[in-house]
Amino acid sequence: MKTKTLALFSGIVGLVGGILLLVGPFFILGTAAATASSDATAGSILLLNALKIANLVLGIIAIVYYKGDERVGVAPSVLLIVGGSVAIIPFLGWIGGIIVLIGGSLFLGSLKKFKTN
Repeated sequence: MKTKTLALFSGIVGLVGGILLLVGPFFILGTAAATASSDATAGSILLLNALKIANLVLGIIAIVYYKGDERVGVAPSVLLIVGGSVAIIPFLGWIGGIIVLIGGSLFLGSLKKFKTN
C-alpha cells in the first residue's frame, strides 16, 4: 500500500514553490533596484532555481512511485514535471509557477482518497 507522505510533500512543495515562482522575480527585481548589489539577489535566485529543480524531481519521483495507483492520477505529477521544465526557461518562470501551483493543489486534493487506518 502506497503512503500519502510523498503526495503531501509534493503538494506542499508545489503550492509554496508555485507561489514563490509567481512573485519571486518581482521581489528580486525590487531588491536589485534598491540595493544595486549582486550579493543581495544571488541567494534568492539560487532559491528559485532550487525550487524549479525540486518540482521537476518531485514530479518524476511521484510519477514512478504512484504508477498504477488509482488514488493519485498522472496529472499532478505531469504538471509538476512540465511546470518545473517551463520554469527553467528564462523569463517563463511565472508560467511554470502557475502550472506547478495547479499540480500541487491536485496532489493535495488527492489526499482525501487515502484511507486513514
